[in-house]
Amino acid sequence: MAIETVEFDLSMADVDTGAYLTGRTYSLTVTDADGVTSTTLENLSIGQLVMALCLERAVAKEKDIIETMNSLNTTSSQLQALTEIESKIVQADGKKGQSVDLTNETVVYNDQSLTYYTFLTSVIGLPVNSSTVSSEDNDLITEIERSMDQRNSMNQQTMIELQSATSKRDQAYDMVANILKSINQVLVGIANNV
Repeated sequence: MAIETVEFDLSMADVDTGAYLTGRTYSLTVTDADGVTSTTLENLSIGQLVMALCLERAVAKEKDIIETMNSLNTTSSQLQALTEIESKIVQADGKKGQSVDLTNETVVYNDQSLTYYTFLTSVIGLPVNSSTVSSEDNDLITEIERSMDQRNSMNQQTMIELQSATSKRDQAYDMVANILKSINQVLVGIANNV
């Protein structure tokens, strides 16, 4: 939401100085969460302006919430895939001498089927030295577990950010509701006096 100030001449002279008095009106271009401009509002009262600013803050927080949720979903998908890969490698331990071929096994990530090797090297960024891995390959298992721990920590931090953004968005909407209530009370009072 962009706010532009426009000066206008009231054509009234100050009695003491003879200078013209000027007033100020505000124009607001309302933009929704997708960045689409929908309308322009002019000649807003202070209450309407404050309400529009609160709505702008709420829309900005909605964008933050959407970005945070997308980040949370991405990290959760990575955790799910890492858990699947680690489980498959560890299960190979039950079958002595058996290993997992990282180039044959696939995992679904972002609606794509990726080989374990591609997922671990390209998406997660782990150094994988061989295309076959057994449960005795402690270095890779340790790296996978470290990556899982990092993503769990990231998810916890992201959840805190999400709670904060949600709280700020709710506060902005509460302010809008309070301003609407105040404007309504003023209008009812004016109507009763007429």
